[in-house]
Amino acid sequence: MNALYSLAYISKNTIKGDRDVIEAEIKSILASAHKNNPALNVTGALLYSGGYFCQVIEGPEEVLEELFENIQLDSRHGQVTVLHFEPIEKRSFGEWAMAFAGIEDEMRFDAAGILDSKDKIKAEEAGRNLVSTLDRLVTQHQGVLKNA
Repeated sequence: MNALYSLAYISKNTIKGDRDVIEAEIKSILASAHKNNPALNVTGALLYSGGYFCQVIEGPEEVLEELFENIQLDSRHGQVTVLHFEPIEKRSFGEWAMAFAGIEDEMRFDAAGILDSKDKIKAEEAGRNLVSTLDRLVTQHQGVLKNA
């Protein structure tokens, strides 16, 4: 059995256009993830916030490496920065082919500072913070959907 890994990254949005164009591209990203991730044994969560993509993906190490190569080549992402890539015992987003934590106009943490920093410890801490932030936002989003 392949070891289970978690990869967290942030990237700067390079999509040109207004909010409607950005939302359409995000829907395309999510549709692709929902279609492809179950067969790859990949789960995760995505947040678009303050002009940045923040994502955690979980799955077999080799699969995540290949997915991340594709993300780095994707023209919608710039300054792609790994926050952590490490083995995990348990998935944080096990029920989700790709949970969407929403579109936020303001950043939940200092993405620009993380991208500009060469401090590995700061990036790893941001990765842990990203996982907990996405987990909280996904849970809140589920509550809104259940109460709608």
